[in-house]
Amino acid sequence: MNNRVKDSFWSKINIFNKNSITPSLIIVYLAMIIFFSSLNPLFVSLQNIKGILANLGINGIMAVGLTVVILTGNFDLSIGSVLGVTAVICAKLFNIQNATIPIPIIILAGIMVGVIIGALNGFLVTVVGINSIITTLGTLAIFRGLAYMYATEASLIYNDRFLFIGRGYLFKDIPLTFVYMIAIIVIMYLILRFTKFGRNIYFTGANFYASKLAGINTRRNIFVAFIISGIAASIGGILMSSQLAFGQGVFGIGFEFRILTICVLGGISLAGGRGTLVGVLVATLILGSISNGLTLINVPINWRETFQGLILIIAILIDSIRVRRRELLKS
Repeated sequence: MNNRVKDSFWSKINIFNKNSITPSLIIVYLAMIIFFSSLNPLFVSLQNIKGILANLGINGIMAVGLTVVILTGNFDLSIGSVLGVTAVICAKLFNIQNATIPIPIIILAGIMVGVIIGALNGFLVTVVGINSIITTLGTLAIFRGLAYMYATEASLIYNDRFLFIGRGYLFKDIPLTFVYMIAIIVIMYLILRFTKFGRNIYFTGANFYASKLAGINTRRNIFVAFIISGIAASIGGILMSSQLAFGQGVFGIGFEFRILTICVLGGISLAGGRGTLVGVLVATLILGSISNGLTLINVPINWRETFQGLILIIAILIDSIRVRRRELLKS
């Protein structure tokens, strides 16, 4: 790789280059903290901050998985259903009569849900050749239906050790779910930035056909990306069932749009091949804090959903403008 190509590549994933949205997001986040704390001082209280961080983990982890797929130029809209099915399976395994299944086996079974659904999505996209949006809309509906079929009522979980996974705290103040999220973001950030696989993920999304001509196994990269997304969604399902102490078929409804909002707001280009997980982390903090702040100032829940939809539209509009600007500069 010559120096010119290398500089161009690093500029795409450098969080502080002139095209990065991360510095702007940090400024927005600080302004938002000032705004909500001025309306309700409880917003910056230790107890409220702990609550915000505890609720970020699932969204942040799922956003990591979806980011990898979007970087390849594809979409995974099935992640909400993967979360729901995983939560249901974990809860059902705890409720098998006359049987005590070890927690590691239950967690492994939950993760395998993500592996299987992710592999199915990857197969349909890379081998059969179906568009990723159509594919994952189909699997979203199929597995949501299965979740409803087998868990119309809540399956309760009484295992304290399993519940600690989603409800516990590190040093009494740091939610474990937040720790998991940071660990996963750091690991995936290092993989995407410093490994051959990570570089190939970016190249695949930046220019699919040129990547194929360069000898990159684009099909394998996309297939693995869908598996990563499935695993991340399954981890979200495990944590949600642990936090709430039950599993039900309605878990994860609408999550695909919430997580997509985080990714796009965080600077992950819908065109593929551009963006970093640092922006995704800041976007996760922003959306989680906004939801909490709106609750503290007594904004009705319907308006909160409307606000989230507006953020998604604005983020997509900004991404579209940035893509057009890059195309104009190239030409």
